[in-house]
Order: sequence, then structure tokens, then C-alpha cells
Amino acid sequence: MNYTVLTLAALGMFGILLNNLMKLNTINRVNDGTINLLKYWKIERFSILLSMCLIAIVLIARTEIKQLREIGNWLGLGVAAIGYMAQSIITTFSGKAQKYLDKQSETPYSAPNDAEKQNKL
Repeated sequence: MNYTVLTLAALGMFGILLNNLMKLNTINRVNDGTINLLKYWKIERFSILLSMCLIAIVLIARTEIKQLREIGNWLGLGVAAIGYMAQSIITTFSGKAQKYLDKQSETPYSAPNDAEKQNKL
């Protein structure tokens, strides 16, 4: 099957949507059916946009890499999976980065005093 760029983009967006719906379902269950979609959007908007950028890169690479043409019928499923996995990976790494930054902000940086400078020499 020959997929158009628009079809592949829609499949990638479907993968991103699927991942977000799964997260929203988990949050909804934990909060007994009350969820703040605006708060979710404010937190997740950049990871969603990064995932969309990754889908765009995949669509560009599709025309550049011959081996992607060989997978034929599986290309649509692959792009949907990339959209889903990109969203998962980005949120996982951004969460770890945020924890690291929070940890760094808890320990205030102090410039070394003269005695510490002398000990390093």
C-alpha cells in the first residue's frame, strides 16, 4: 500500500493521541473521575509538540531513506507506533530531567572560598 504523507501524519498523530488518552485514563481513575484537562495541557503541551516534530522528521526521512519504502504495508503501523513511543519516551526523559533539575535547585551553589581554591592547587 502506498501511504500519502497526510495519511502517515494522521497515523502518527493517532499514536500521540493514543498515548495521551492512556495517561488521561490513568489520571482519571486515580482522581475518581475528576480531571483538569487545562492543567494536563499546560504540563504536557511541550512533550506533545516535540512528538509532533518527531513525526515530521519521520515523514521527511521517509522520502530520504530507501529502506523505509521496502516495508510497504507496515509503514503506517510503524509511524503510529513511533508517535506513541515518542510521546512515552519524551515524557519519561523530561520527568527525569525535571527531577534532576529540582534536586540541583535544592542544593544552593556557593562560590569556593580562598581556602578551597588553595586546596585544589
